[in-house]
Amino acid sequence: MKKINFVILLVFILSMNVFGFDKQNQVISGLQSGKYEDVKILLQEWEKENPKDPDLMTGWFNYYINRKAEEKSMFGYMKNGQYGMYSKIVYDENDLKTAISYLDKALKTNPYRMDIYFGKINSLLSAEKYSDGSKAIIDFLKAYEKNKTDWYWSYNQKFSDNNWNVENIVLGTLQDYCQLFDFYVDRDSVKSALDQILKVFPKNVVFLNYLSYYYSSAKEYEKSIEVLLSAYKIDPDDYIIIGNLASDYEKMENYKEAEKWYTIMSKINSDNAKAYASEGLERVRNKK
Repeated sequence: MKKINFVILLVFILSMNVFGFDKQNQVISGLQSGKYEDVKILLQEWEKENPKDPDLMTGWFNYYINRKAEEKSMFGYMKNGQYGMYSKIVYDENDLKTAISYLDKALKTNPYRMDIYFGKINSLLSAEKYSDGSKAIIDFLKAYEKNKTDWYWSYNQKFSDNNWNVENIVLGTLQDYCQLFDFYVDRDSVKSALDQILKVFPKNVVFLNYLSYYYSSAKEYEKSIEVLLSAYKIDPDDYIIIGNLASDYEKMENYKEAEKWYTIMSKINSDNAKAYASEGLERVRNKK
């Protein structure tokens, strides 16, 4: 078992290092060095000076999320459904709750601080609190639906002042969060989050592909295919969608349809697509 220092300062750290605010840099340095008592004293002093500062709240979050976190070797089923040994960061339950409470406090008075939403979501999903993480995604998207332009980052930097594209950042980050879902365990939470994401981005083929995986991971191939066909209509050149269609039909032992989609895939201008399609065609033709 390995003690972790500086586990998941995530998006906060990226911005802190760039903009170099003195107190935050001291917090970061202290956490990196494992000097948690020094960090605590610094945060307490900061709290006296500016108790409502949202960046103070992220400082407390980072303090609590890190101070008792440990990396452990686990043996069991992984998020991809495979069984084996893997590494996992384990958080102290009470510290995790306290850390999240500081982010919730910050969001009450700073409802459009995107970095704080992202920190909360990432922490909960990384801690395998899928129900809470999915709810946090839904809460963020509801706020995003109300306001798609006027968002802020750490130190209340306005996206528009920095020419940052709000939608692109939201899409890219949500795609990352989908990779943290466990499609084999807390399926209801995964479905709730995907439904909300697709409510906001109904024609995004990446999220449609994740929804199809939600169904195929439970061997509900007909539902998966229905989703993939709708995605194919949106982007007929997406070879991942095409390959998943072929794969689902193959799993259903509908080799005629599988051959059709592998053939379509073989015509895509991509070496990876052609190689995958060639293997699939050889496999299904031998089964017909």
